[in-house]
Amino acid sequence: MEVNMDKAAVFKGSKEGIVLLVNPDLDFTSIVNFLSKTLEERKLFFSGASLLLDTNDRIFSEEELKNLGSLFQKYGVSFRIKGEEKIYGTEFLNLSNLQEEKMAVVTHTMRSGQSIKFDGSVVVLGDINEGAEVNASKNVYIFGIVRGIINAGEKIISLGFQPIRMSIGRKMLEVAPSDKSYRKPRVAELENGEIVFKVIGEKKSLRRKE
Repeated sequence: MEVNMDKAAVFKGSKEGIVLLVNPDLDFTSIVNFLSKTLEERKLFFSGASLLLDTNDRIFSEEELKNLGSLFQKYGVSFRIKGEEKIYGTEFLNLSNLQEEKMAVVTHTMRSGQSIKFDGSVVVLGDINEGAEVNASKNVYIFGIVRGIINAGEKIISLGFQPIRMSIGRKMLEVAPSDKSYRKPRVAELENGEIVFKVIGEKKSLRRKE
């Protein structure tokens, strides 16, 4: 597959989940350095994720695959090479649970009137605009800003939070969409029965008043 790439790798969405497409023209060290930087910057976002590695016709040695597995394992990520069954970076996971996990991927910004309800996790590669709605029994990952309605069973990770209505588990929280201070990458989850927001890369938690 011919792809015009100016980076060492690109993350894309597909029916199979999140795909990592590597640049076949760069050396292994450049690819690893790029992935290390990306995973470190978004470690909370990718934690627990399972990726599909599209080698883009590049051949990796067993030693290189082992090194990639160690890198991804450090950030709680596993991957499978496109067209193969073996899963790398899963030493810290229950492999059977990983294989059984269900995920739906929305490959575009969700506009008013659009909705998705899924028994599992949902990935949105874009914004969730006002009037759009996402419901997932597990986690929701948004490569964009939440402005609509979002309900998750466990946690929500987004590049920005401005939801009209949001809930995690059975806990409901309303956040004003004009709150520009929340236009930062954060993870939202339950702590002691309350929804807290954590800036990705920081340990400090913020609690919002209902």
